[in-house]
Amino acid sequence: MAGTIVLATAADQPDITASDELYAEALRRRGFEVLGAAWNGPRAAFDGAAAVVLRSTWGYYRVLAEFTAWAEAIAATTRLFNPIALVRWNLRKDYVAKLAAAGVRVPGTHIVACEQGAIDGVFRTTGWDRAVIKPASGASGYSVELVQRGAVGEAMPRLAAEARDTGVLVQEFLPEIAGGELSLVYFGGVFSHAIRKRPPKGEFRSNGRYGPTRTAETPPPAVAEQGAAALRTLPEMPLYARVDGAVRDGTLIVIEVEVLEPALFMEFDPPAAERFAEATLRRLSL
Repeated sequence: MAGTIVLATAADQPDITASDELYAEALRRRGFEVLGAAWNGPRAAFDGAAAVVLRSTWGYYRVLAEFTAWAEAIAATTRLFNPIALVRWNLRKDYVAKLAAAGVRVPGTHIVACEQGAIDGVFRTTGWDRAVIKPASGASGYSVELVQRGAVGEAMPRLAAEARDTGVLVQEFLPEIAGGELSLVYFGGVFSHAIRKRPPKGEFRSNGRYGPTRTAETPPPAVAEQGAAALRTLPEMPLYARVDGAVRDGTLIVIEVEVLEPALFMEFDPPAAERFAEATLRRLSL
């Protein structure tokens, strides 16, 4: 046997997801034992692993210090994917500003304190009629708001409950989102597959909790390459990544780059699990 690979999950949902089970089976066909274990469960589950792959560590953003300490401890004793430098980079969504500084096309973004005056100031500066406001640390569309100019005060209690200590991103609203957000998946920096997530009528968020319609999609090669180019600006190339965005006039506008625990939607393209497994073997051989 080639060794044990542990897919890190979470205590409230400890089972490997159906998508990740495809990856687990691909690894098993290559001689690995594959287990799922909650990052916030017994530490012994990770002892002796050849690698730990962060997969469904959902809810980590609510206990950032605890999660970061755990990830650093794992990285000190075994191979962690994605590596700890990328974990740190992805913990706060202000990485969007770093992408922009590197030349990646992103929505207009302002990172400010979670205070009404600061957020109102963004509206005054930009002239936007509405903006997407999200906590600087968060996931799965949690506490993401579409706020109209003049209505910040009404949204503040909800925002403050989640983002008082982290600050918020105030971002340009992209009308293209009505046609669906494009999620592009990469293994080792190479494009694998994509899906489109269309929000239900009256909703702008396409995260799973909001009931989007998901369909497989083949993006134009130029769009897939733009996502790959965004990944090349990261501190190091991730083993796995998902780039979410919208396309405007043939240009990918990157909304988020997820290299911590993104859903990879391998059920929409089962051969993707083989590509993920092969990319994992290549990393383990380095």
